[in-house]
Amino acid sequence: MSVPDAKPQVSIPAQAAEENKSLENVPSAKGYVDAKEERAFLWRLDAWFLSLGFLGYMFKYIDQTNISNAYVSGMQEDLDLYGNQLNYFTTYFNIGYIIMLYPSCIIISYIGPSKWLPGCELIWGILTCCLSTASNYKQIYGLRFLIGFFEGTAWPGYFTIMSQWYLPHEIALRMGLYNIAQPAGAMLSGAMQGALSANFEGVHGRAGWRWAFLINGVCTIAIALSAFFIIPGYPERPNRLARFYLNDKDIKIALKRAERVDRKPQIGITVKRFLRCFTFWQFWAIAISWSIGANFQPSTYFNLWLKSLTNSDGTRKYSVSMLNYLPIAGQASQLVASLLFCGLSDFFQTRLPFLILHSAINITSLVILIIRPENEQAYMVGWYLNYIGAVSTMLLCAWASANLQDEPEVRTVLFATGTSLSYCNNAFVPLAAYPAREAPHWRIGAKLYLGFAVVATGMFVGLWYGFRWEERKKAGKLKDEEHVSKVEDEVGRKECEEHVTEVTDEAGSKGCGDRVTELRDEDRVEVKESKD
Repeated sequence: MSVPDAKPQVSIPAQAAEENKSLENVPSAKGYVDAKEERAFLWRLDAWFLSLGFLGYMFKYIDQTNISNAYVSGMQEDLDLYGNQLNYFTTYFNIGYIIMLYPSCIIISYIGPSKWLPGCELIWGILTCCLSTASNYKQIYGLRFLIGFFEGTAWPGYFTIMSQWYLPHEIALRMGLYNIAQPAGAMLSGAMQGALSANFEGVHGRAGWRWAFLINGVCTIAIALSAFFIIPGYPERPNRLARFYLNDKDIKIALKRAERVDRKPQIGITVKRFLRCFTFWQFWAIAISWSIGANFQPSTYFNLWLKSLTNSDGTRKYSVSMLNYLPIAGQASQLVASLLFCGLSDFFQTRLPFLILHSAINITSLVILIIRPENEQAYMVGWYLNYIGAVSTMLLCAWASANLQDEPEVRTVLFATGTSLSYCNNAFVPLAAYPAREAPHWRIGAKLYLGFAVVATGMFVGLWYGFRWEERKKAGKLKDEEHVSKVEDEVGRKECEEHVTEVTDEAGSKGCGDRVTELRDEDRVEVKESKD
C-alpha cells in the first residue's frame, strides 16, 4: 500500500521523533518521562560521558596521527626515513585496526563497553609511550600495528553506546560533538609538536618528537583509568562504577526513553546474528557510501606540500613549528562544520541536504587541488576546504541509527564495517594515490579522490530514495495492520451481538415455556377445586 505522491512525504523516523517529543510530557504516553528529570538526566550523561568520549577520542586521534607530525619534526632525519616509510606507518596501523574491529563488536556485546574499552585504551597508551624509544623504522612498524589493533575498539564502541542512550532527534549532534575531537586532536597534536620542537628539543638528550610520543601516551593512560568509572555501559546493563552520576532513577529514565522509540536492548551477537546483519540493504548502502564519501580527503598530506615550499634562495619557507601550526586552520574549519552540520540536521530532522552540501564543498576542494593554481594562497584554500570532508560520517551514522532502531546488532556491526572499509581504503589507496616520494606534486591523487566524491554523492541520493521506499512499506504495513484490527473488531462485535441475540432468544423461549407451564398448572388447580 503506497502513499499518494500528491501528498507530502513525512519521514517515519522524523515523524516518530516529533510525535515522541510532543507526547513525552503526557503521563499516559508510551515511555513517559518528566521533562525536567529528562533534561537533568541528559545533562549529566553529556557532562560525564560525552566529555570523556571527547577527551578519549582526541588523544586516540593524536596517538593515531602524531606520526605525521613527528615525521616533519625531525624523525625523518633522525631515523633516516627517505622512502615510503611514512605511508607504511599508516598502513601497518590500519591493518591492526581493521583486524580488531569485528572481534571487538562481538566481545563488547557480551562483556559490555565499561571494561573492554578502557582496558584496550590503557594498552595502546603504553604502546604510544614505547614509540618514544624507537631506533629504526621496523620497530615503529610493529608498534604502529599493535596501537592500531587496540585502537580499533574505540570509535565503533563509543558510537554503539551513543546509539543505545540517545534518541534519533538527539544523536547526530552528540556524534558530531564526539567526532570534533578528531580535528581538535589534530590541532592539539600540531600545537604540541610545534611547542615541543621549539622548547623540548634536546632536553635530557631526547628529540622533541620523542617527547611528544611520551606525553601523548601518558595522557591516554590517564583517560583510560578514568574511563573505567565513567563509561555508562548499556541502559539494560549499566556500569555499577558509574552510579555516582547515573543512579537507579536515571537508568529507569533511559529505559523509558528507549521504550518511547521502540528501541531493542543490546544483546550478545552470536554467529547467526552476526551473519544476519549482512543481509540488510541499508547495511551495505551506508557502509559503502560512508567509506568512499568520508575517507578520501588528501588533507593529511597538507604538511608535506608545506614542507616542500622554498624561498627564492632555496631555503625552506616554513619552520618546523609552522609546519605543525598551519594545518590548525583547516582542522578548526572541520570542527565548526561538524557542529553546524550535525546540529542543523538534528534540528530539521533531515540528513540529505547537508550531505549534498558536504559533497559540494569536497568536490570544490578537489577541483582546486587538481588545477593547482599558481597562486599559493588559492592552492592553500583547496587544502583547507578539504578538511570539511569528514563531516558525512556522523550524518550517515545518525541516519542509520534512526532507521535501524529495532536492530541493535545491525547498528553495532555496521559501525565496525563502515570503519573497516574506510581503513581498508586508507591502508592501501594512498600508497598509489599519494606516495611520499612524489610529494608535493602527486600525479593521480586528487583526480582519483574526485571520482570517489562524485560516486558518493550519487549514493547519498540513492540512500534517500531507499529510506523513502522503506518508510512507505512501513506506512502501508501500519495501515494494513490498522485495517485488519478494525475488521477484527467489527467481526468481534457482530459475533458478540449474534451471541447476545441467541442468548436472548433462548432466554425468551425458555421464559415462554415456563409461562405456559405455569398456566397449565393453574388450570389443573382450578379444575381440581371445581370438582371438590
